[in-house]
Amino acid sequence: MGLNPMKRYLIVKPSSLGDILHAMPAVSALAKSCPDVSVDWVVKPAFAELPPYLPCVRRVILFYDKKFRSPLQFLPAVFQLRNELRRDRYDAVIDLQGLIRSAFIGRLSGCPVRAGSALPREHFSVHFYTRLLKGREKPGHAVDVNNTMMKDFLGREDLDFSLDLPVNERKAGRAREIVAGAFGGTLPERFVVVAPGARWATKKWPADFFLAVISSIVRRDPDLKFLLAGTRDEAEDAEIILAKKGELPVASICGQTSVGELLETIRLSSLMICNDSGPMHIAAALGVPVAAMFGPTDPALTGPYCEKKSVFVPETACNRCFLRYCKDSRCHDSIDPEAVAGASFNLLLKRS
Repeated sequence: MGLNPMKRYLIVKPSSLGDILHAMPAVSALAKSCPDVSVDWVVKPAFAELPPYLPCVRRVILFYDKKFRSPLQFLPAVFQLRNELRRDRYDAVIDLQGLIRSAFIGRLSGCPVRAGSALPREHFSVHFYTRLLKGREKPGHAVDVNNTMMKDFLGREDLDFSLDLPVNERKAGRAREIVAGAFGGTLPERFVVVAPGARWATKKWPADFFLAVISSIVRRDPDLKFLLAGTRDEAEDAEIILAKKGELPVASICGQTSVGELLETIRLSSLMICNDSGPMHIAAALGVPVAAMFGPTDPALTGPYCEKKSVFVPETACNRCFLRYCKDSRCHDSIDPEAVAGASFNLLLKRS
């Protein structure tokens, strides 16, 4: 198949933060594949600030997933979304989520060309597609899976998957204000973002672990500051660290930023230390060095997709178990904070 002449596309990738960032290189390549491409993106409200970081994104269409789960709100939500989707005529819908609900959203658009994975995460999704795409035939990183699907969609191998996320000056200005406020009114010359939260309990290393890492780095560089960041739901993890920090130069902005402001905060930083979480994927997309802990999940599939990184996986027989809850702490106990601190400091030296 040659160059696809289609110019207006609908991308269906509602969540999560990491999933959306993993789709961005493929969508960026789509936009660069031919002149005058425009993209609309279906996304959950919590992540609506992310897609417009791609210059090709013309409109964000909000998907209120909670309404879709409510018996009373389901039908009104469907008709509201249908009307939003049909405000424009699309040349194609590309479902990069691979779930029944995302495939259904594509069908609601009324577009006759609906592309999705031939091996989606939920198999029934294929019944909503008119084009089946390669990409999930063998295990691989989520970014590579999306990129392969886009190659198949366009019928091209020579795509440019490089990702450039331009600074949003308004959000960057707000990020500078928030960070400066956390440190008494002065923006630090260099600071490390520490993201102690995660969606699964098994992904979260304990507060004492992060404190030990921070303490070891401070011994090497006493002038370095540390900023705890994450969502409002992760503020409790940050509060535990703050309560135990003593004289360590640690402040918190957990719950104080929108997604865009968090992105711009991470862009300002020198390093990210984190669990497997959304902020990790932001840092990777921006090229900020990452030191990340992985236990129940597989970094080969969803690890930081960047060159400057140190990924730590416990040497246990049960790692990569994909369990959300576990009573055994051996996973968290088997990574040495001193090793993480040493690797983090080396990343800082390479960045400076």
